[in-house]
Amino acid sequence: GLRAPDDDRSRRRRGAGTLRPATAGPPPLAAEHRRLADTVARLPRPAHAVDVRAAAGSFDYRFDTASPVDVEADGRWHTVPVAEVPVTTAFEYVCVPSVDPAVFGTVQVTNSSGHALLAGPVDVMIDGDFVLTAALPTLAPGQQEAVGVGVAESVKVARHTRMRESTAGLRGGTTVLDHTVEVEVANRLPYPVLVEVRERIPVSTDKDVRIEEHPARPPWTEPGRPLDGQRESYVRGARIWRVALEPGRTATLTGGFDIRFPVGKTAVGGNRRN
Repeated sequence: GLRAPDDDRSRRRRGAGTLRPATAGPPPLAAEHRRLADTVARLPRPAHAVDVRAAAGSFDYRFDTASPVDVEADGRWHTVPVAEVPVTTAFEYVCVPSVDPAVFGTVQVTNSSGHALLAGPVDVMIDGDFVLTAALPTLAPGQQEAVGVGVAESVKVARHTRMRESTAGLRGGTTVLDHTVEVEVANRLPYPVLVEVRERIPVSTDKDVRIEEHPARPPWTEPGRPLDGQRESYVRGARIWRVALEPGRTATLTGGFDIRFPVGKTAVGGNRRN
C-alpha cells in the first residue's frame, strides 16, 4: 500500500501529495490465513490419503464441482463431494498355496471414466456390508488395479505334493523326478466365488536338465505377464488356475512336472520340489 508523509514539515520538504511505500509485509489478515494454511499442511493426513503432488505424478488434473462448495476455515481436514467417477469392480480371491495357505480377497477396480482417479482411501462393501477402508492407487482412464481386502476365512485351500524318483533312458542313464501337485479349493461362503490359484514349475538353465510339464486337470495357463501385486517383475514358470465355485462346493486341481537329468548328478537343493 502507499501512504502520505506523516507531518506538515515532511509535506513541505517533500512537496504536497508525494507518496512513499508503506511498511513491507503482508496485511495482518493474509498473514493469519497463511499461518492457518501452514498448520493444516502439518496435520497428519487421514488414513490412506496421498499428497496430491505424489498422486498426480507428472500430470495436472482439474476436477470441477457440480455446484459451489463451502469449506469451513477451522484448520481441520474436511471431506466434500467433488465429482462422481464411474468405475467397474469384480471381486475375486487369490492364493499361492505353495507359499501360504491363506486365501486373500481382491477387488479388480477399472476406471471406466474419462477422468483420472487420484490415489486415496476407498471404502469396500460386499452385499451392502462395510468390509474395510483400503488404499486405492492412482488410476488413469481405462486402467485396472487390484485392491486387497484381507484374508477370506471362508474360502479354504489345501495343497498336497508327491514325488517319485526313477530312472529312464538307455541303460537307465537318466534320473527322473516325477512331481505331482494337488490343490483342493473349498467355498464355505453363501455365494459363488472366483478363485485364482497360483503355482510355479521349475525353469532350467542347464542344458543337461530338462523340465517336462504334466497336463493339468483342469488346464492351467501361463500368464505371460506380471501378475497382480508383482508390478513389472515377470515370474518365469508361473502357472494359474481360475476356478469358479458355487456355495458349499469343492474342486480338486492337479498338475505336475518331471525333472530329468543324467544319473550321477543331483539337483541343487535336493531332488524334492515343494
